[in-house]
Amino acid sequence: MGIDSSSFSSISNRYEGRFVRHWDYNNSLIIYDRKSDDNRNAQSQAATTDQKEVQLQHDLDEEEPVPYVVLVQGPPKVGKSMLIKSLAKFFTMHHLDNVRGPITVVSGKHRRLQFVECPNDVNGMIDAAKYADLVLFCIDASYGFEMETFEFFNLLQVHGFPNVIGVLTNLDKIKPDGSLKETKQRLSRQFRNEIYGGAEVFYLSNLDKGMYMDDEIHKLGAFISVMKFNPLSWQTAHPYVLVDHFEDVTSPERVHIDNKCDRNIVMYGYLRGSNFRRGTQVHIAGAGDFPVYGIKSLADPCSLPIAAKIKGVSDKERLFYAPMSGLGDLLYDKDAEYLDELNDIDEVTQSEIAGFRAGTYLKLEVRDVPFEMTKNIDPNHPILVGGISLEEENIGYMKARLKRHSWHRKLLKTRDPIIVSAGWKRYQTRSTYAQEQEDCGNGLHRIDSTPEHADCLAMFWGPLAPPDTGFVAIQNLAGNKAAFRISAIGVILDVTQAAEIVTKIMKKRKQIGSPLKTFKKTALIKDMFTSDLEIDWFEGAAIQTVRGVRGNIKKAARKKLVSELPRKGDVCSKTKDDPARRQQTVEQRRGVVFAEKKKTTGNRICKED
Repeated sequence: MGIDSSSFSSISNRYEGRFVRHWDYNNSLIIYDRKSDDNRNAQSQAATTDQKEVQLQHDLDEEEPVPYVVLVQGPPKVGKSMLIKSLAKFFTMHHLDNVRGPITVVSGKHRRLQFVECPNDVNGMIDAAKYADLVLFCIDASYGFEMETFEFFNLLQVHGFPNVIGVLTNLDKIKPDGSLKETKQRLSRQFRNEIYGGAEVFYLSNLDKGMYMDDEIHKLGAFISVMKFNPLSWQTAHPYVLVDHFEDVTSPERVHIDNKCDRNIVMYGYLRGSNFRRGTQVHIAGAGDFPVYGIKSLADPCSLPIAAKIKGVSDKERLFYAPMSGLGDLLYDKDAEYLDELNDIDEVTQSEIAGFRAGTYLKLEVRDVPFEMTKNIDPNHPILVGGISLEEENIGYMKARLKRHSWHRKLLKTRDPIIVSAGWKRYQTRSTYAQEQEDCGNGLHRIDSTPEHADCLAMFWGPLAPPDTGFVAIQNLAGNKAAFRISAIGVILDVTQAAEIVTKIMKKRKQIGSPLKTFKKTALIKDMFTSDLEIDWFEGAAIQTVRGVRGNIKKAARKKLVSELPRKGDVCSKTKDDPARRQQTVEQRRGVVFAEKKKTTGNRICKED
């Protein structure tokens, strides 16, 4: 059925000024008022304009998010630098000659990324595990997983597990037959078993003009641009800066007089984590704790597109910033200062009260730094500067639960030196291991080494870290690079009673000594300990003789009291003793006061000869 053409004129006259939309399924003409339709369009357009203005105002008022750190990790000659160059070219259309230090790029309207190549030494891997927001694990498909990959897995488990992506490289070295598909499936399955079931894996096969294929990099870059990042609790609770530019501002005259004098340095980077308050001390990884002499906020060298347009700066100038790699025109002199996205008084007041906000590009000046830091600075080894709280500035004993890593070849022995990484800091210490035992008076007894396949308690001295802080222990293997370097992992339990526990734990093995002199209820024992400090550790511990006389270790004996006692083999003479010979004998022996313990039966305790 249709409509007669003669009716168009009557319809036109009747519905003049209206708009005919369509015919419905009953052949009924649907008529709309043109005027009302224009009003709806105008209202919709106005609403859209208002929404854009509100969104633009929201974008201007909102703080610029700090660039996310994308860490590229893998063993040597696996293609880490080439991957960073390919991703940088995908986001910015710039060709990067070399990869040195952090490289900041704008990856979207509201997102910036900072690419960092992970060093291959264990100290650099420890620092990288603390500041990474996303880790790209480069895996050589022609070889498989290597030791560095599994070591970094364990470091991430201790310091907080960020987002991870597996990247299989060197696929062109595998023959294009059934073995290529089987290798992809096997390595992908193994990677997901080590991480979690839904971990993403990308494949990079052939090379094109020294870069990875555009379609493969496009898939990886697009996925990174839209993925969500999960903030880690330790990072959000502490301020920290990943340094992208480093300068030595020490006076040339001072260096000329003494080239080994302490240096004054200036570091630049984005503030991450929490706000940074004036007066906060910082820990420079590998150098130590230092007070901040000067701190200023500077102009963002790689702003987001919206902020760049407001400032009147072209997008091309702001899309790429890699000062250590030779790209980026924005270098700051000593007096450069920027007050932002407010007037001078408001900025100063805000920094004094609330501190500098996360996302601010800062200039930090630190003085009296050892000259070795500036002499041995490596642009390929990023510098991590972490803010420490007042509680973390103190040092003392910490009680922790520790378990030896199953891949470590040797057991950890008590009092052997280990390197501990807890919080921002890493340091060398000696640990005392203990286990809980019901038949022991205080519930703990000292053990010579860590158990084979179980955890134990560890007490060690170092900078205090809050409870529930994970840490990793590394043992020096005398340059053996083929061995697994992570010796143990653990968590801090307590920092208030650790010193008391160390003084009360007992050794499981017998400490044998010889009686030097016995008094009524006290005895001097020799050759049981090697130093007064070791005696202090075991003050109050239970002790007994072969015949069953029991007591407790009281304190170290005075040297004068020990030196006045006659010794076996000494010849009685009326001549004056030789002071040098007597001093030498005293230094070779250590005495301990042995206080007898009364029995509950009331029987008299016999003296021990």
